[in-house]
Amino acid sequence: MTRIIIFDVDSTLLAVESLDFAVEQSLSSKPGGKAQAAQLAEITSRGMAGALDFRQSLEQRIAMAPLSQQEIMMISVQLAEMLTPGMFELSRALRDKGHGVFAVSGGFIELLGPALSTLGFMPGDVRCNRFEYDEAGLVSGFDRENPLSRSGGKAVAVRALKTLANASTAVMVGDGMTDYEAFAEGAADAFIGFGGVVRREPVAARAPAFANSVDELAGLLGV
Repeated sequence: MTRIIIFDVDSTLLAVESLDFAVEQSLSSKPGGKAQAAQLAEITSRGMAGALDFRQSLEQRIAMAPLSQQEIMMISVQLAEMLTPGMFELSRALRDKGHGVFAVSGGFIELLGPALSTLGFMPGDVRCNRFEYDEAGLVSGFDRENPLSRSGGKAVAVRALKTLANASTAVMVGDGMTDYEAFAEGAADAFIGFGGVVRREPVAARAPAFANSVDELAGLLGV
């Protein structure tokens, strides 16, 4: 295996931001939830554009609504139905060509597991954050030892995957600045910005290559 393709998940393989979707679902039944949802979107946008430290973004979003393990399980099933159209076919085509296909996300495996399984990812192909829970089964935080819980963490994960796969080339694909960082810090050999779900201008301005759709992405990946 000489080339691996490493995908971001939220707003790339998935047509939504999984943590935001989960928090919005929890807020929807609460007074003032609509206003808080707008604030949530702003926090995410700033984090993905690199204007807010990623760990701070996680902390602020998780603090907005106390998610329970039961809620997370139910929402994860919903998220499995929210794949970006065309990504199932693209990931399968890449595997058929013999490329290693991996997923690296600042999202949480408890939310993303079913969606990634649907896309054909095995557990060893995936690197994500993990929730921590209190005695009542509510999310109390996240594993802070996981490099993906901070800015620059995707570079650590990508570098490790490249070594694990014995790959000569690693291509990172994603919509956010945390994805671009993996290339800027030298872990990924190439970077393709993806704007098929959300076009983030700071990423588009820096990306050596940029795809506005899955079809464009497939062309850039040689599928």
